[in-house]
Amino acid sequence: MHSRSSLISGLGFALAACALWGAIFLVPAMLPEFSPLQITFGRFVLYGVVALCVFLPRATRLLPRLQAADIRHLVWLALTGNVVYFALVATAVQWIGMAVTSLIVGLVPVTVPLLGRNTHGALPLRRMLAPMALILTGIVLVNAHALTTGPEGSQGRYLLGVLMAVLAMLCWSRYALDNTRYLAQSRFNGTEWSTLWGLVVGLISALLWALLWLVSPEASGAGSPDIPAQRWQLFWLLNLAVAVLSSWLGNWMWNAASQRLPITFVGQLLVFETLFALAYHFLYEQRLPRLVELAPMLLILAGLVWSLRRFQAAGRAAA
Repeated sequence: MHSRSSLISGLGFALAACALWGAIFLVPAMLPEFSPLQITFGRFVLYGVVALCVFLPRATRLLPRLQAADIRHLVWLALTGNVVYFALVATAVQWIGMAVTSLIVGLVPVTVPLLGRNTHGALPLRRMLAPMALILTGIVLVNAHALTTGPEGSQGRYLLGVLMAVLAMLCWSRYALDNTRYLAQSRFNGTEWSTLWGLVVGLISALLWALLWLVSPEASGAGSPDIPAQRWQLFWLLNLAVAVLSSWLGNWMWNAASQRLPITFVGQLLVFETLFALAYHFLYEQRLPRLVELAPMLLILAGLVWSLRRFQAAGRAAA
């Protein structure tokens, strides 16, 4: 059962996390000369460095509590929710554009409740169909123009980009469920879990980047002399920003939200990542959303408010 204060604080943490996560869609668009793997590894190696700085003063308290099961879950979550997910997103953004990518990944609020419908405490699926349908309608309409016109380029590249976005959506759905379920019985709080998670993500990314450098120095970035030094400076500054804000702080806030909200509702709140991503997109393009873009966003918000009221009604009935 979730109290009203828990729902409100959890909602605040989730919105803050989504605001930070929405910025990650901009980075591949702002760094088109860098490969998706370079952007992915650069971001998460720096995330590991940030996590290491937070971890060292707490090492004597955290290490004795760390068990093999925790490490297995950390590796799994690091891959599904960070490394593989972001590599797929970065590829999709560069191949099919930010709008279509955010639309497809934005289906997570629908897929998470479907995957988590048998979780203890979840609302019956029939009670969620109407608000989920409203959210889905809004997500589809908000990028209807992008879906009908499509990006320039070969059809094969476009279809592969769509596949990458779909795989990213599935990775994020799985991560959202598994992370919430594990946190419910974990011995670590949100800050500790985010720190340990960052260490594992950073280590995995460093190892994969080193392996990529051995196999293909050019793909790893070692053989990219044509990229000016100023662009490399922007590369590291942007990746440092998302490592600190989107990765460490965003993950901590999402963990806090996951511990306060029902699993199916916290999954629906991921739609705000899409809305924030689109808002940043408009800012980047220095324009306001058109009516055909704004109206679907209001549909999404209405669906989320409807969902929250149903969860609150279920909580009062269970009291």
